[in-house]
Amino acid sequence: MLLLCCALLAGGCGEERFAEPMQAPDFTLPTLDGSGQVTLGDYRGDVVYLTFWASWCVPCAQEMPYLNQIWERRREEGLHIIGINVDEDAAAARQFAADHDIGFTLVRDAGRDTSSAYRVPGYPTHYVIDRRGKIRYSGLGFKLDDVGAITQEIGTLLLESVDATD
Repeated sequence: MLLLCCALLAGGCGEERFAEPMQAPDFTLPTLDGSGQVTLGDYRGDVVYLTFWASWCVPCAQEMPYLNQIWERRREEGLHIIGINVDEDAAAARQFAADHDIGFTLVRDAGRDTSSAYRVPGYPTHYVIDRRGKIRYSGLGFKLDDVGAITQEIGTLLLESVDATD
């Protein structure tokens, strides 16, 4: 467990591809709109991009249009994006989602237990999880230069089968 924590913490500092992928911590969180719950394990077999965000986070607002575009282009291939909100004020988070016309899945981590499990050092922090549930790529913050690397990583993982080796 200590190795997982250290690797996740290190993975949150800049963009990093994991040489030795590790299992993503599972979670079940309520949807931002209150319509149900989302469990990460239910997405096994697909590629998942997790982004931890807050309504007051300027780089989060900059990241959202690009995530929407990537999701729109690749969702039919098995890409799921889950935006994990950490706001204390659910109304502010819902307003942010409406203002940015976010189409992908949004959940709330009000107690930040999932953020703690992933050792999120700041916002936005993202993790790209392969079809077997292993973290393969992570990053902290958002810069326009990140879009190409993230898009390439997602494309590579979408080509892999569930049976691919690390």
